Amino acid sequence: MQIIPAIDLREGACSRILGDTAAARHIYSEDPLQQTLLLKEAGARMVHITDLDGAFSGHLCNLRVIQELVDYADLDIQLSGGIRSLSHVDTLLSLGVKRVVLSAAMLRRPQTVAAALEQYGDRVLAGIDGRDGMVTTEGFETVVRTTVQLQLEKMHSLGMRQIVYTDLRRAGALKGPNFSGIEDIIKSGGMDVIVAGGVSTLEAIERLKQMGASGVIIGKAIYTGAVDLSTAIAVSQ
Repeated sequence: MQIIPAIDLREGACSRILGDTAAARHIYSEDPLQQTLLLKEAGARMVHITDLDGAFSGHLCNLRVIQELVDYADLDIQLSGGIRSLSHVDTLLSLGVKRVVLSAAMLRRPQTVAAALEQYGDRVLAGIDGRDGMVTTEGFETVVRTTVQLQLEKMHSLGMRQIVYTDLRRAGALKGPNFSGIEDIIKSGGMDVIVAGGVSTLEAIERLKQMGASGVIIGKAIYTGAVDLSTAIAVSQ
């Protein structure tokens, strides 16, 4: 199982927010490259970047920062946020981004997703953000009339092999993952599942590993010191 530390970008800085675009944000670093290098020193081989500006606007944002990370961090970048078309996928992967995560807004276009999968294979992942069993989109602001389970089935039918599942009820709360819900997704989805949201202890990492998660994305728990990244990586292996 792979541990993937997370960085959220907002207006070029590393930020954390909970809520809508008007929500207060906490800037934990003005220098995303420096932050990425610190994660690399701790043993990370991949960093998950969420472009919050892109997620809320529906456009690719922070491309200068993303390009800098690709060019100078010397580790794999997995990116989500603002990816709404095949041309967006083309742009990001041509910059050198290792993998892109297609959000619910993109997943509404199955033909486009199928085209992305045909062209790029495992460099394309589905990102499913859930709240109380329903899918959300547009930077977690909008709940769409689709269940998480139905979305999983759609992605599997298209040939998707990997998903990032985020439980928005747990994200940033440091209250632990929804293990029963995650177990159902791992067992029924037929795809590798990378888990995000609420992972804040080494015990949770060990349990997710035993459950069969292929990866875990950790953000706030690292920055608050609740989880030591180097130790988490050792536990995952």
